[in-house]
Amino acid sequence: AAEPLTGARDCRLEIHDGCIIGHFNEIYATKSIIIEKDVLTADRVYISDNLHGYEDIDTPIHRQPIVQNGDGLRIGEGSWLGVGVSVLGANIGKHCVIGANAVVTKDIPDYCVAAGIPARIIKRYDFDSKEWRTTTPDGHFK
Repeated sequence: AAEPLTGARDCRLEIHDGCIIGHFNEIYATKSIIIEKDVLTADRVYISDNLHGYEDIDTPIHRQPIVQNGDGLRIGEGSWLGVGVSVLGANIGKHCVIGANAVVTKDIPDYCVAAGIPARIIKRYDFDSKEWRTTTPDGHFK
């Protein structure tokens, strides 16, 4: 769904050619979500560019305003999101692999493997050696 519930002038949800969206995925845009070509999502993936507000402790959360989480998000071409992944207002680069049940809250650059809660980079493609190499959580090669 794409609804401008946070006051954005434009609200868009783009799913480009060649994408395969798994069963029971939820994609909820209040400003902008762009899923580039050939992205694969497994089952039960949640992608959102917004959060529930919870600032007012006297009001139930479901009655509080929806809050925009960033300027929208993009999932880069050729990426794969495993079963149960949640993407919360963060961008994912191209040709990334996001491990099952990961919660992506910060941007993941191109050609990375990320896993965990919160998702952290565990591998990155090294164009010099032409292989996937393990990294520190910030993406530097070990």
